[in-house]
Amino acid sequence: MRKSLSIVLTVLVLAGCANRGVGPQGGPKDSIPPMAVKSVPENGAVNFTGKRIEITFNEYVQLDNISANLLMSPPQQRPPDVKARGKRVLIQFADSLRDSTTYTIDFGAAICDYTEKNPVHGYSFGFSTGPTIDTLETTGVVLDAENLKPMKGIIVGIHENLSDTAFTTMPFLRIARTDSSGYYRIGNMHAGTYRLYAVDDVSRDYRLTPGESIAFAEQTLSVTAPDTTVADSLVHGDTLYLFKPHQQRLYMQRTTRDERHRIRLTFSSSPDSLPVIRPLIDSLRYNMYFSPHHDTVTIWLLDSASIRPDSLYFEVRYRRTDSLYHLEWATDTVLGRWRAPRLSAKAQEAQERQRRNRRLGLKSNASKKFEIYDTLRLEAATPLALIREEAIHLYERKEKDTTVYPVPFTIAPHDTMPMQLLFIAPLKPGKQYELCLDSAALEDVYGVTHIAGSYPLTVKTPEDYSTIRVKIEPFDPRMRIQVLDVKEKVLREQSAEPDGTLFRYLKPDAYFLRMYRDSNGDGQWTTGSWEDKRQPEKVYTNQTKIQTKSNWDFEETWTYDAR
Repeated sequence: MRKSLSIVLTVLVLAGCANRGVGPQGGPKDSIPPMAVKSVPENGAVNFTGKRIEITFNEYVQLDNISANLLMSPPQQRPPDVKARGKRVLIQFADSLRDSTTYTIDFGAAICDYTEKNPVHGYSFGFSTGPTIDTLETTGVVLDAENLKPMKGIIVGIHENLSDTAFTTMPFLRIARTDSSGYYRIGNMHAGTYRLYAVDDVSRDYRLTPGESIAFAEQTLSVTAPDTTVADSLVHGDTLYLFKPHQQRLYMQRTTRDERHRIRLTFSSSPDSLPVIRPLIDSLRYNMYFSPHHDTVTIWLLDSASIRPDSLYFEVRYRRTDSLYHLEWATDTVLGRWRAPRLSAKAQEAQERQRRNRRLGLKSNASKKFEIYDTLRLEAATPLALIREEAIHLYERKEKDTTVYPVPFTIAPHDTMPMQLLFIAPLKPGKQYELCLDSAALEDVYGVTHIAGSYPLTVKTPEDYSTIRVKIEPFDPRMRIQVLDVKEKVLREQSAEPDGTLFRYLKPDAYFLRMYRDSNGDGQWTTGSWEDKRQPEKVYTNQTKIQTKSNWDFEETWTYDAR
């Protein structure tokens, strides 16, 4: 009997363990955000004289990244101290509040429940230190001026002071922050006339600081008390087009010596004048090359005596910006330091053997699917000192013919650093070619040459491509049309033509169109200028996806908003 009872109990225990997943599981996941049920003072209170606000929710809450989410309008020099205590959110003001002023505290997505972190979206708290609370508001969107994408996290503000200097010298009167769709709402405004601005407020001072992206409405914003017969106090503001000014911080970013024989000086942006660089060792032998935009200088050390020192100093005189983005000349001393990697004796021996047997590294863009519009290129791993053109040959290979036919060509350097060569030649669609180099046709600055080699290529035919013709209505000769890939990279750009702009030799793929009005006629999109009160050149987008095929022509008539 005792044995039977033991077996029954064991079976019941095992069954209970095996069925732990059966029964109440806590219900569905909570997806409902907290709700404010009470506050001291009430939301919308007037004649407020306190230093503290307490908001109670219907469940336990926590704060998520309060410093990035909280926005108080008018902005305070010192933000309020905000804490979560159980079901309450406590706000303690650090600065004194102005008399007869309506305040708004926008929490963004900072308040969320304690378990699932469901945020309370769009919750704001308003109160007034005077006998009335302002209720007017304005809304709008902020878009990137260059591509019309919505801009998130941008501060939009208003000034009652209509002077241009207010934007750069005074904090905004009232502010809002854009959401992921670029939408903003400035609330609790009183009737009046305002200037409307937006700024990527990196400095967090609620005004324009040099270097920040900005937008400004050309016309003033008039906000009037609503008609008592119409229950709408909303004033729709302009769409603001955020642009980055030409102002760029210019300074020397870094000096690197990743190879013993090479030192690089990198600047933050393209300088308006070339830097003057002088080694502090008079006997140093070197060549110096600038990148195409002159923002990188590469110093190639030429002999063993120059390469050997681990530390080399250079005096650099260059242009840099001050705190107000004014350019000034500066002189610095920089150090090119070589830190040799720690290698075993065997690795050092292999490295030395590789160095003694080094050949000039070459690579080319030649391929079996060479683009019709491309230029044949050859790139060397180190700067070239000597090009023996008589030892370089370009041949055409005929079909079913073993004979090769010489093709005339000229060689042009691609940039200021003679490491890439362009071969200008009459390459024909569908034809096969071969670029051949005799040994030692090229020699670098260290006297190193290469072994003989060849680079075959076959040029594509027009039938391998598609064509897009774009007609715009109404026609505007100032328009420049861009063809973009699905990642919105600009692949082609041409001026608008009355009979349609023709884009030839496009790979079969999906494309989108964008264009801008080239108001100043410089052939490129021009950003805006606050100093000149000039808006960025207007951009238009076409959301129609164009799917092309080989040997296929597509025509798109684009009726855009010409206003």
